[in-house]
Amino acid sequence: MTDKLPKIPIALVVSDVDGTLVTRDKRVTPRARAAVENLRRQGIYFTIMSARPPVGVSAIVRALDLPGPIGAVNGGALIRGDLSVIERLYMPAKAARESVAFIRRHGIDAWLFTDTEWFLRDPEGAHVEHEKKTLGMDFTVVDEFDDAHFDQALKIVAASHDHPLLERLEAELQALLGPHASATRSQTYYLDVTHPEAIKGFGLLGIARLLDIPPEAVLAIGDGVNDITMLQQAGFAVAMGNANDLVKKHATVITGDCDQEGFAEAIETFVLADPRRAERLADEDLAS
Repeated sequence: MTDKLPKIPIALVVSDVDGTLVTRDKRVTPRARAAVENLRRQGIYFTIMSARPPVGVSAIVRALDLPGPIGAVNGGALIRGDLSVIERLYMPAKAARESVAFIRRHGIDAWLFTDTEWFLRDPEGAHVEHEKKTLGMDFTVVDEFDDAHFDQALKIVAASHDHPLLERLEAELQALLGPHASATRSQTYYLDVTHPEAIKGFGLLGIARLLDIPPEAVLAIGDGVNDITMLQQAGFAVAMGNANDLVKKHATVITGDCDQEGFAEAIETFVLADPRRAERLADEDLAS
């Protein structure tokens, strides 16, 4: 990595979860946990911005003792550490219906997430068991989604082993939905559809506003296409080594792979080791 530092010392770190904060097998390593704790000791705020639904981030929130605000559903829900809601953006029901119909026309089962529940038709579908383990929540099998489901939809997901197909459908579905929803891949195997303002860039700005921290003092770190807007809004943008080239183009710097302590390395190098912060802490010690 480069030794480039943020223009001003970082006051807030906003991290993606899957492929960034956690390893591919969904672990927070001891070094990553220590990096988060050291941020706290230095008075630097740390939070997460995930595509997962609110319930799906609860294990990470508990493990790292995060007070909130926390971003879920790509920023479509800002929540506290106890999972109570600060702000949320439901999908327009018409856009949710159109998304489900579009996804099914291409032979893919659609998942629907509300604040607290996950609905699907095919329990044997692609990545269902993987997602169940990742989120730490069970799903409810339904014959069909009804008006109540669509009225409470936070996110529609297309999950497939056909990654090139999802890449193509991302652009096609966004064109179909226009300004009424956002269609973005959170992983190569997941295409997420949310409220048009439920994007990580807006979520980052919302958290910074709630904490009264300027975006210039925010470090964002991520690996996915859905992290790009977050990287664009932050004063200092870090792409994971496992990110694709498109994501890396939007980064100030590139760190290591998620399985090789890339998250911890970035926090240690660009935040904790910032000499300006050490000088400030020394001045505070003298003043006290």
